[in-house]
Amino acid sequence: MSVSPPPSAFRAPQAPRGLQDRIADVITGFCGDMRFVYLHTVAFAIWIATRGFGQDAFPFNFLTMVVSLEAIFLSTFILISQNRQQAVSEANNELVQARLLNMLNDVINDEKLDLLNEKMISELLNRLDVEHIAPIDKNIKSLQECVARIETSLAANS
Repeated sequence: MSVSPPPSAFRAPQAPRGLQDRIADVITGFCGDMRFVYLHTVAFAIWIATRGFGQDAFPFNFLTMVVSLEAIFLSTFILISQNRQQAVSEANNELVQARLLNMLNDVINDEKLDLLNEKMISELLNRLDVEHIAPIDKNIKSLQECVARIETSLAANS
């Protein structure tokens, strides 16, 4: 039978979280929030209404460049966060697979033990000789009758 590893062996490994990962997570978290959309809506409305504070006329070339650079950086931060999340997910999947394999080994070992017990019981039943047990049963019955007579005799004398 296999020995199960201690519960601490089943903890999900954590991906290292350096400064860069934390920064990418904060930026990705903020960009995935509706406040980000509201902020951009207000900023774009002000930019377009003031024509870039008088410095960027239609078709807003500077605004287009800023938004393009922002998209490049945001996509990079999102990819960094996704890669880290994927590493954590893969580690969790490996952990689940290890647990399932351990459970499968336990089931197989239990089944082997059940088969072994069944085989031993079958061998014991095959060795059992009914002809020798019947006289023992008669002796037990006569002993029970004798004990009953003694108890009756003791109860009568009391």
